[in-house]
Parts: sequence; structure tokens; C-alpha cells
Amino acid sequence: MSASYQPISWNRNKIIYDVMLLVGIATYLLVFLKIGPLVDPSAAALDPAVLRMRAFGTCAFVLLSLILAIGPLARLDHRFLLLLYNRRHFGVITAAIALSHASYVIDWYFNYSPTPKYLALFTANTSWGSLRGFPFEWLGVFGLLVLVIMALTSHDFWLSFLTPRIWKM
Repeated sequence: MSASYQPISWNRNKIIYDVMLLVGIATYLLVFLKIGPLVDPSAAALDPAVLRMRAFGTCAFVLLSLILAIGPLARLDHRFLLLLYNRRHFGVITAAIALSHASYVIDWYFNYSPTPKYLALFTANTSWGSLRGFPFEWLGVFGLLVLVIMALTSHDFWLSFLTPRIWKM
């Protein structure tokens, strides 16, 4: 292959976008972890590991919701086009936050399991016929896998290699 691709072609807008995004995420996590327990007494009673899991999980959910809103917002108002331009950076950071959440969850719930962590993740809950006890872990792993694949293939190299016919399915 004779195409030359740079890892990331940075410009002023991308740097500002990423800095603002990281500052927003850090602010969210700081408020959730430090101020949340002061405001909500039930959060203060939680174990710090559980609070971190909830902070990263809700942060990933909020980020994903914002990512999904950028496209329609950009069609409604041209001022949101700047957010649309760097949406891939947003997605990669969201995948990293979701991986952090998954890491905390697996370490907290499966660290002292007699079976290996990842095997226990898929075999501990097998109530497929029950709505209340449904093994939601499988859905979480699937969602995380989709986020990671999208983050890994979001680079311009992969977008040109896979062609729009494949990645826009």
C-alpha cells in the first residue's frame, strides 16, 4: 500500500476541542466523586470503588448520549458543525471511559472469584428466562465491544481502507 497516513493531524480546533472535552470529563468525575457524596448522604455511604464505577459508568452514558445528539443537532443548527467535525475524538474518549468503567466493575465483582474473572463474568448469571435476573452483563460486553471497535476503526486510514460502503452499514 502506498498511502501515507499520519497518526493524527492536529490543528488548533482539534486541540481546543480535546482540551475542552477532557476538562468537561474531569469536571464531571470530580463533581461526582467529591461533591456528590457531600450532597447525597446515600452516596457518602457507598464504598469508594462502587462510587468510581458509577462515576465512570454514568460519564460514559452521558458522553454517548451527547455523541448521538451531535448529528441531529448539526442538521438543525450550523453552530453544532464544529462538534460534528471532531466527533471521532469524542467517541475514542468515550470508549476509554467505558473501558475504565468495565475495568472497575470486573475488578470489584470478580476479583475474588474462584474462577477466572472473565469466565466468571459470563457464567455467574445464567437466568436467561427471567426478566428480573436477566444476564445484562452480556449486553454491557456487547456495547463495550461495539464502542471499542468503532474507536479502533475511527482513524482516517481505516475509513478509507474499509470504504463508506462497509463502515456506513
